[in-house]
Amino acid sequence: MSLPRKSMALTAGVVAAATLVVAGYGVSGAAASQPDAAEGANTSVPVLPARFAQQKVQWTACGADVTPHAVPGAECGWVKVPVDYAAPNGETVKLRVSRVPAKDHSRRLGSLLFNPGGPGAGGASDVADGNWQAGRQARARYDLVGFDPRGIAGSGQIKCPHGVAQEPENPPRTEAAAKRTFADATRRAQACQKASGAVLAHMDSRSVARDLDVLRTVLGDAKLNYTGVSYGTFIGQEYMKLFPDKVGRMVLDGVINPAADLQQVARRDVKTSDDAMRRYARDLVVRGDDRLGTTAGTILRRLTEFARKLEREPLHGANGAKFTDATLSTYLGTAVTDEQSWKPLTKALAAALDGDVTAFEHFEAGAAGETGGEKPTPQEEQAEKNVSFSLPAVLCLDSPSAPKSPKEMLDTADAFAKQSPLFGRYYAWQMIDCATWPIGPTGGGKPIKASGAAPVLLVSYTDDTETPLENAKAVHRQLDNSSLLVRRGQGHGAYASENPSTCTDRAVDRYLVEGKLPDKAARCPR
Repeated sequence: MSLPRKSMALTAGVVAAATLVVAGYGVSGAAASQPDAAEGANTSVPVLPARFAQQKVQWTACGADVTPHAVPGAECGWVKVPVDYAAPNGETVKLRVSRVPAKDHSRRLGSLLFNPGGPGAGGASDVADGNWQAGRQARARYDLVGFDPRGIAGSGQIKCPHGVAQEPENPPRTEAAAKRTFADATRRAQACQKASGAVLAHMDSRSVARDLDVLRTVLGDAKLNYTGVSYGTFIGQEYMKLFPDKVGRMVLDGVINPAADLQQVARRDVKTSDDAMRRYARDLVVRGDDRLGTTAGTILRRLTEFARKLEREPLHGANGAKFTDATLSTYLGTAVTDEQSWKPLTKALAAALDGDVTAFEHFEAGAAGETGGEKPTPQEEQAEKNVSFSLPAVLCLDSPSAPKSPKEMLDTADAFAKQSPLFGRYYAWQMIDCATWPIGPTGGGKPIKASGAAPVLLVSYTDDTETPLENAKAVHRQLDNSSLLVRRGQGHGAYASENPSTCTDRAVDRYLVEGKLPDKAARCPR
């Protein structure tokens, strides 16, 4: 998972670790979960009132607000949780949940909760419409349960009437321009705060982890069985910190390293894109395509020089819009991490180097066409908008270290640009939303240990541009008890994916159903 980018398709956001001031809660009326004090939890906070644990879900057929295409047997309902766990008798928020009952009900193992990532993505529709079904064996033995986290999708959406801050079209080079950018971003963030109400200050991942424990209790499970993808792995790790004794069988797929803060993640994104550029350039040479140069080094130098020239002398597209070095970074940052985009990218770059940047307009249209080009439904458009709103609401609470002044942002962008002329400045300014967010961060980067938790399974592709394999290796080293399953190839979310791997799915299902972990460092082919 990486920082949000303006691109042809909205990418998910990345969250660094949160170690929040307010810590874990037991649930009265059930066996109270005790947080892991060794990981900084505060045990003096109030216990939840019994009414939260004792509520019953009224399961009904899923409506169009969740999905117009529910799979047979899918049910939907609501679970109420406090907005602020430090004041559990105050405001509440209703979480939208969905469930598909186990196919082999006589041998049912309980509930398997699922989160698809984001932050900003809801899981209720993914389970209800069958977009995520787990592996065959797990699907037979578990009730699959999806939920929309607080403030997201069906669970009381964050509202930002004027949108949220994004990196500027042309990153400022002067303090005066940076001040204008900060002022505009601050106005947008304050509008979000005013329109969203109290929940905006409690979108942090530790609150979501507490919500998971309420869901676990209401569903009647003694332990939390959970599969999280991307940002969903961060929620799972927060749960492990707070409730280690309640961890059941947990699969973290496409792993976030909680020890990294926002700037560290941004620098990693820069490196990931630079590495992808080198792979792209080498591939052109291997295929004998010399339109951009005859060696990988020549190709990279030529594109870097082109970016610097665009900074001084922007080109113009067919509609007169400026094509700057930041525009080039936008396209490259999206395309080079997707091998299917390399061929049209090369065609567009070759034309741009000859002065015709209109080719990128055709490249963008072509990319949409290759993925189907269907007009999104109103529900899909709203879902994408909600992702863009809720992403900073979570990210900026969970992670410190965003630059806090125009001068600091300029200095950071200069340092990033030295690291990568093609991507550095562009990626640095992606932190503008957290730099101006009206609510300060409540967390900070910290490794996870989760002493006393049951063994968990980490899963990763060898080549994951959103959450690199190095993240999973780092968390594997941090945890007291885990196994790491690595699937060869490029992708994000290796288990029960659109491109299924029999080896991966069988290994994960065996853990979920039988509790048997693969070797400490197991590998699967594509």
